Amino acid sequence: MERSLGMKRILVTGGAGYIGSVLTRKLLESGYEVVVLDALIFTDAGIRDLRNHSRFRLINDDLRNRASLKASLSGVDCVVHLAAIANDPSAELDPKLTREVNLEIYPALLSEAANAGVRRFINLSSTAVYGINCDHNVTEDAPANPLTEYSVCKAKSESIVKDYNRDSFTTVNLRCGTVCGWSPRMRFDLCANTLTAYAVVNRKLTVWGGAQQRPQIHIADLAEFLVESLTISADKIGGKTFNAAGHNSSVMEIAEAIREVMNGDLELTSAPPRADERSYHVSSEKMARELGLGPRRGIKDAALEIVEAYQGGQWEDPHDSLYHNVKRMRALEKSVAC
Repeated sequence: MERSLGMKRILVTGGAGYIGSVLTRKLLESGYEVVVLDALIFTDAGIRDLRNHSRFRLINDDLRNRASLKASLSGVDCVVHLAAIANDPSAELDPKLTREVNLEIYPALLSEAANAGVRRFINLSSTAVYGINCDHNVTEDAPANPLTEYSVCKAKSESIVKDYNRDSFTTVNLRCGTVCGWSPRMRFDLCANTLTAYAVVNRKLTVWGGAQQRPQIHIADLAEFLVESLTISADKIGGKTFNAAGHNSSVMEIAEAIREVMNGDLELTSAPPRADERSYHVSSEKMARELGLGPRRGIKDAALEIVEAYQGGQWEDPHDSLYHNVKRMRALEKSVAC
């Protein structure tokens, strides 16, 4: 691996999460030291087997704890910021908390990182900032149209990240599509993952609407993009925003791909569209043209991983709260209230 930029120690905020636990492994496999700052709201399942790794360190705390934040930044060359109240339903549970974690933390996080000598800050945003967009191949030049608390925070945070870009402190935003594929900290509240899980368990699947577009990016592709972003020259990424949307697919196309993976052993039916069927068709051409990065995996790969994990006994009940952010957060709220 090229180390021309001298990146050695990487802080991954939210590194025990769905994306983070895959990224952390890829970083370790690539020879990096990894510090994970994570409150472990969704348990340590994603990184439990890494705790004794010689180049891995876990700081189990809230990102908003300034002392823990400073400690996590010691000797760090790059921050990959994943920590967030993720997805719309979770964000709506407590809008104040969402704004604190998904937006208001940014000035402190960026300034502490810069003061600690961090040279690069990679911020994971979302194509959800486009909201409902009827254009084909939406590019980074399209105006943001965030419709939810989650996407509003994502859109605003991008501007803060961009403003912090300096010669000595490179910042970049990656707008990822809906992520799919197997992770040690699995989620079954994401489109392709949800459809695959219910298809495997029930052998039947109902698709509501189906024409709505959902850009899908395989989790391994996204993790590899993030790793590659560590060694790309600052003049190519500094202060910029890139779509990392993967493949554009309709929900029905996703369901049909799952049926193919299951060798046709799936009863597939359609139902009328529901309210607020967001749809966007996103172009990742800028990332391919300027950075040379493009997806190598697709929905079939993601579905096959999930099917094989089921057959291997790695999961059983797709309704388990461990696999659903909003269910897990509600359960934690109840336990605190008691």
